[in-house]
Amino acid sequence: MQLANAPIMRREKVAPEHCVLELECPEIASSAAPGQFIHLRVAGTDDPLLRRPLSIMLCDVHRGRIEVLVRAAGKGTRMLCGSGLGGALDVIGPLGNGFPLPQPGQRPLLVAGGVGVAPLIFLANALQLSREGYYVRGLFGAATQDALVCWQDFAGRCEEFSAATEDGSAGGHGLVTDAMPEQLRRGDVDVVYTCGPRPMMAKVAQLCEQAHIPCWASLEQFMGCGVGACLGCVIPTNLTPGNQRVCTDGPVFNARDVIWQELTE
Repeated sequence: MQLANAPIMRREKVAPEHCVLELECPEIASSAAPGQFIHLRVAGTDDPLLRRPLSIMLCDVHRGRIEVLVRAAGKGTRMLCGSGLGGALDVIGPLGNGFPLPQPGQRPLLVAGGVGVAPLIFLANALQLSREGYYVRGLFGAATQDALVCWQDFAGRCEEFSAATEDGSAGGHGLVTDAMPEQLRRGDVDVVYTCGPRPMMAKVAQLCEQAHIPCWASLEQFMGCGVGACLGCVIPTNLTPGNQRVCTDGPVFNARDVIWQELTE
């Protein structure tokens, strides 16, 4: 884990409420793994006091840079999206546990929803660059076409890719999970990775359980400290102890260990 004052090297608006920030932080870029996150805030201010956790979307080890996808949902994330070139962000990372990579020869399916696409882009990139030659399939769902943020970054790293929107404005009309049963029936998916809204991930976990296919889910949760001290990000699980911290025990969990019903009520 590193503490860095990371200059903003690029800011790109990718949707009406979303931006991608490219940060220069070589120490974090050199050690980050797919599924890990950073905890950050605008440098030089304590308002808002708490940092914002963001999944790492891409790493460029040679240039010492990372990219994160930000949805401007509140004051803190609006400030992050409003940060200009030449500014800097106060960053801690990489934090948490990442995705376990597939075993050699396994065929992965990546299922993303909304901004949950960010860690799956990082994972797809790692799989694409791996010497194992993984055949990567990607599914991406969102409410509208505008919410299919960075879909080209995801699709470009998958051998097969399809998208769905709830309003039918792009890709298939419906939920991204509607396409999963057919994918799983084909018999050529060995492991599933998912990140997105909780109801979506709960459905992905259910479908994988029924098909006896392992599933790894990256959870998003409000965090105070990001390092396991405040216990503000605990979720109910079947593990011991039952309450697990998303920041240090996750954010990636075996989907079978999560009590989804309690999370989605």
